[in-house]
Amino acid sequence: MLSEVDIAFFKRRIAEVLRDGRPTDWQRQFLTDMLAKIGRQGMRTKLSDKQFAILKRLTNEPNDRPSLQIVGGYTHQENRPVPRIRAITQVAPFGAGRLRGPRLSLRNPLRPPRLFRRASSLGRLSALGGRAIIALVASMVIVGVIGGIIGSVPDGIDKSPTLPGAVVSGSPVKAKSAGKVTFTITDGDTIKLKDGTRVRLVGFNTPEKFEPQCPAEAALGNRASARLKELVAGAGTTEVALVRCACKPGTEGTKKCNYGRSCGTLSVDGRDVGRTLIAEGLAVSFICGATGCPPTPRPWCG
Repeated sequence: MLSEVDIAFFKRRIAEVLRDGRPTDWQRQFLTDMLAKIGRQGMRTKLSDKQFAILKRLTNEPNDRPSLQIVGGYTHQENRPVPRIRAITQVAPFGAGRLRGPRLSLRNPLRPPRLFRRASSLGRLSALGGRAIIALVASMVIVGVIGGIIGSVPDGIDKSPTLPGAVVSGSPVKAKSAGKVTFTITDGDTIKLKDGTRVRLVGFNTPEKFEPQCPAEAALGNRASARLKELVAGAGTTEVALVRCACKPGTEGTKKCNYGRSCGTLSVDGRDVGRTLIAEGLAVSFICGATGCPPTPRPWCG
């Protein structure tokens, strides 16, 4: 809050600045508001640090000594000439005590300049530490690259011949190792892995049992699903290999690509189940290209 002296000073100076000074529009409005506020509240006037600083700056008398002010959160100093600092050199008489002043070092003009500074022990340690960090990072990168190369080679890939077009974009991108792979059978050409991944088996198509076009397709679809369960239950080994789906680039894993399902192959005892189902009349060949498939073959309703 302001004292009586402050109130009298600011009232006088605001009136003088508004009358004789050349304030800008915002300065005039600011001073008018401050004058009205001081007149209403008197000694109970409360100003923020920013308001007080601006008020002091605008009402500063020419003879007042400028002071360091805080305006808008930034510290600045009123414009005033900066005194020039002159260097003073003192010469002590011979035999005098130690000179209290700036320590000056004189260089031998005949001595050749030093091009390189001698590295201190701390600098050498810092350099060694930097080299150690660089070596560690390089080792991690090399190990990561080697691990990525090793991890990209799928284990237990089926070496037996597969259906034409079973792998639509080259080698399988992921595979389950040989043995009893845990999954459930949805229908004759779709399975669901233990982690919840739905896999559409590629290279063949079985009749629909959930949305059949005719009763004959529904009956054959149920038979194909039951036969696939028999093949898996009686197998010594089952192997699931995930492959790239025949979809447009950037759509794999979305609803626009195979209804959001993954693609893969299923082998029991080293033989692709699609071959068996086709041979038994429970499926037909379904070959896709690199980025798309032809219309799904459904010849069971005539």
